[in-house]
Amino acid sequence: MDIVVKDEGTPFVFALEGRLDTNTSPQLEEYAGELYAKNVSDIVVDMEKCEFVSSAGLRVIVAMQKRSTAGGSLVFRNVLPEVKDVFEMTGFDKILTIE
Repeated sequence: MDIVVKDEGTPFVFALEGRLDTNTSPQLEEYAGELYAKNVSDIVVDMEKCEFVSSAGLRVIVAMQKRSTAGGSLVFRNVLPEVKDVFEMTGFDKILTIE
């Protein structure tokens, strides 16, 4: 998986490309931690090129969501149908902002 910064303004926009799974979720967890440590509070995640999210990836996403509710926002854009199905089956579509 690659993390590609698209816009460092407000909101901060980055893209996930590839698979968010057991092997790559620590990379997102570390990256998100760095953003929150820099007080980046409004984040948009472009999922246009993220074709798979495993339970490990969902764990990182829910942790990001919990941190963002403390005064910021977290939005997922361009979610592919197969990933959106995972969000819907797990109920994440009810707790995440998906555009």
